[in-house]
Amino acid sequence: MRSIGSALNLLLVSPLYFVWTVVALDLAQTPCTTLVQGKFFGYFSSFAVFPLNSSLCSWIIQNPDPRRYTLYMKILKPAGVCDHQHIRTYQFDSFLESTRTYLGMESFDDVLKLCDGSTRFAFLQSNKQFLQMKQTAPPGVESWPMRWKPTKAQERDFSVEYLVVGNRNPSKAACQMLCKWLDACLAISSSSHPCGIMQTPCSCSGGEVLDQASEILGFTRKKEDCYKDGIYLENCVSSPKDSNGAEFLGGWNSWSAWGDCTKDCGGGLQTRMRTCKPLPKEGLGCEGVLEEGRLCNRKACNTNGRYNSRSQSLRSTDNRKREDTDELQHYGYPAPQIGDPAAEEWSPWSVCSTTCGEGWQTRTRFCVSSSYSTQCSGPLREQRQCNNSAVCPVHGTWDEWSPWSLCSSTCGRGYRDRTRTCKPPQFGGNPCEGPEKQTKFCNIALCPVDGNWNEWSSWSSCSASCSNGTQQRTRECNGPSYGGAECQGHWVETRDCFLRQCPVDGKWQAWGVWGSCTATCGGGTQRRDRVCYGPFFGGETCQGPKEEYKQCNDRRCPEPHEICDEESLGSVVWKETPAGDAAAVRCPRNATGLILRRCILDEEGIAYWEPPTYIKCVSIDYRNIQMMTREHLSKAQRGLMGDGLSDVLQNLVEISQDGTSYSGDLLSTMDVLRNMTEIFRRAYYSPTSGDVQNFVQIISNLLSEENREKWEEAQLIGPNAKELFRLVEDFIDVIGFRMKDFRDSYQVTDNLVLGIHKLPANAATDITFPMKGWRGMVDWAKNSEDKVTVSRSILSSGLSVSDDSSVFVVGTVLYRNVGNILSLQRNSTVLNSKVISVTVKPFPRSLLTPLEIEFSHLYNGTTNQTCILWDEND
Repeated sequence: MRSIGSALNLLLVSPLYFVWTVVALDLAQTPCTTLVQGKFFGYFSSFAVFPLNSSLCSWIIQNPDPRRYTLYMKILKPAGVCDHQHIRTYQFDSFLESTRTYLGMESFDDVLKLCDGSTRFAFLQSNKQFLQMKQTAPPGVESWPMRWKPTKAQERDFSVEYLVVGNRNPSKAACQMLCKWLDACLAISSSSHPCGIMQTPCSCSGGEVLDQASEILGFTRKKEDCYKDGIYLENCVSSPKDSNGAEFLGGWNSWSAWGDCTKDCGGGLQTRMRTCKPLPKEGLGCEGVLEEGRLCNRKACNTNGRYNSRSQSLRSTDNRKREDTDELQHYGYPAPQIGDPAAEEWSPWSVCSTTCGEGWQTRTRFCVSSSYSTQCSGPLREQRQCNNSAVCPVHGTWDEWSPWSLCSSTCGRGYRDRTRTCKPPQFGGNPCEGPEKQTKFCNIALCPVDGNWNEWSSWSSCSASCSNGTQQRTRECNGPSYGGAECQGHWVETRDCFLRQCPVDGKWQAWGVWGSCTATCGGGTQRRDRVCYGPFFGGETCQGPKEEYKQCNDRRCPEPHEICDEESLGSVVWKETPAGDAAAVRCPRNATGLILRRCILDEEGIAYWEPPTYIKCVSIDYRNIQMMTREHLSKAQRGLMGDGLSDVLQNLVEISQDGTSYSGDLLSTMDVLRNMTEIFRRAYYSPTSGDVQNFVQIISNLLSEENREKWEEAQLIGPNAKELFRLVEDFIDVIGFRMKDFRDSYQVTDNLVLGIHKLPANAATDITFPMKGWRGMVDWAKNSEDKVTVSRSILSSGLSVSDDSSVFVVGTVLYRNVGNILSLQRNSTVLNSKVISVTVKPFPRSLLTPLEIEFSHLYNGTTNQTCILWDEND
């Protein structure tokens, strides 16, 4: 590891030892990623983490617990140009691999300004779990790394120191390092380069650690003499201490040594003095005595001896302004004297106390008397002002720092600053040293940050070595954070790629159709071919035969009596046809389709023609209505609304009343009604009462006696009674549930009477059908003995009484002649009476009470005068 001086050595000797762990972590799918865990101090060079011509590398340090620790970083910027590096720095909470999203991401690029050479150092503070420095590709460059050779590789190198500090009770070693960082950070701060250290858990002042905890808010601690009972005293006069650490009141210097005794015997006096260091700014003196004395040589003198006497009183000074010069001329209090004074002469004035500006001069005298009864009056010391001709230089001094300003941003990263004023120097004094303004970042609240995408990664290699393939590239989402919007768009992008053509083997195409048989009977052959597609680009040719043969028309050739001769029937010519085959000719001009006629053998083996069938013929009018209905159904299935649907039903009513020309018209009409029912199912189309009436009228027209013969032919390949019942049942189901509110609908026609009842399950009533006295009721349905009763117990069986949403639809249909027109599926009995059908939707859970149906007997030659019940379900 590179040496970083005494600051690093200080930390190494402190009791701050942790495990160093470096793990390869593919956090963001980079080829070289380094994760640092469990280390509380470290250093690295950019050459070690981001080597020249390397892939996109990243360095990540993990905070063990962001609630308990804060991460600080100091960066020595590169000395030269660094715009080719593209190093980004940011912090985040976590990374979601599934969506390539960084949670809580916050960039530090505007804090570090790595390529800004106006300052050599940058500092930052991180409070999240991960701090990452990541190498990114330059904008517009898809191929990375770029190969280049700088003139001076050292000029792009930068170094990083990092420090993890506990938020509570940080170690002294960590605080010593952090306080030095903070002092350097604030010293180089400016409006364009705010300090990245916003706050610390250490108490720092001037780069040193204070004993008392304090927040770094611009507060400079005063001397300990002015710190009393937890309160800093303003305008305090600090007291000096002597070599033994004893503290004196006021601003006194130490006492001088005791002077000589004034008498050799008979009691003399010794004195000592001290000088005052008043505060120049405040103009205050000192409190206490300026001179003090003590007795000495108290032994008695002989009678011839001379007695000297000195009366010394303790002198004191008041704490007064220096402007009161008159009162400061005499220190001490005069003592009243008795007798004639006999004082010595004054000594010469001393040298002025200062070499420049205003100072002081003093002179002294002693009291001499011949007897103890005589005392001197007046002071023993005098003091006067003296002015030196030289003017003293006054150095510039800083005022206290102002409080930190409010954060410039109410949320997110802002900055705050503080200033101080310099009292200018005078008379050649030195100017103030240090910055006038300090700036640091702040973040008082979290702003919602919308997610934003990083740059796309490079395209991956093609997924196919030849022909068409795909390439992918990914990007990562920064955020969102604190309620911001998600990143819009996809995190992965795919494009087609093509390297070269792949060899393509030949491939057989589908076999063609079989050719015509070489013989119409007695055995022949058919041939079919296939084509080989390819090969291409050096592929293999097709394997297998190109032609294929098979036997055909193995039956024996018919004898002449087994062939129906050519026959003309009206305007139609039926050509010669072998027995077992069918001949086909076009339908008449008013219809589309084919007329079919089969040639069969009789009991003696002689061929003959069956009557022609028109089941494949559909009249033009019916065909047009069928095609229009299919167009409406196609629109309905695509969610489109078609106009004129009611007109189609009305046209079909008019055409069907005139009868049908061919059995194919019946099949076409059944197809139209089925398609109409499907259209009615669509929620956006509401059938009108006229649509319901026309639908029922069309069914009645189909059951007219004029269509009996055509129904017989149509039933050979077409519908029977079961199909008709199912069609009507679906119609009742759709119309019943589409009816508004709870109401009944009756439709009366010549060949059937239909009733639809929509009832709530919790309020159902008995249903009696048909309703007697209904207007328009036809004669054949007016018989008082004919009655159908549906008990309400059928509708409510097995249902909860509180279920108000259950609805039943009951449909009853009375057919006049369906039994002798359409054949039944499971009953071969010939019916010449009415037929009743009852439909209940949804199907009841149980039938505790059966339906009650009463029919009047027909006395028209029937031999079995009973009702027949059968089930037409599958």
